[in-house]
Amino acid sequence: MNEDIEAAEAARALEEIGRRREQVVRRKVFPAWYWWAHAGLMVVLAAAVEHGGGVALGVGIGVFVAGGLTLDVPVSRRARAAAPYRGLGGPEASRRTLIGLVGFIAVVLGVAVAVGLSLRAAGAPYPATSAAVAAGLVFAIAGPMLVRLEANMLLRRGRR
Repeated sequence: MNEDIEAAEAARALEEIGRRREQVVRRKVFPAWYWWAHAGLMVVLAAAVEHGGGVALGVGIGVFVAGGLTLDVPVSRRARAAAPYRGLGGPEASRRTLIGLVGFIAVVLGVAVAVGLSLRAAGAPYPATSAAVAAGLVFAIAGPMLVRLEANMLLRRGRR
């Protein structure tokens, strides 16, 4: 049995490994509706806190918690079905991912606080609910962008 590998055969094998790696990195764990549904839950919670006491607040919190847990079930299943090797990106990628996530949260919260305080100072009705709508829009638009950025970063690292 000859164990020598032809250069062309090795190149094809490496190309296939690269394609499979890209499939794992680009898999869709977060469906598009996920971001918008969570944004909607943020608005429901803010409206319940701002408008109600007692029963309305309890219902709003219940809807937020139950909805959040329900939305996370398909995402958790997808993530477990094709979990990439933990070292796929290395420590540098993990640091960048953490920085990106912290920045994303800071932007969403910053928008919520800025809009809410501005509307409250202007005397607008329901400033917290309006702030949640603005923050929800940022969350739903920027969330998928953050996921694509992370995937592109992992793929660039693999081509080095």
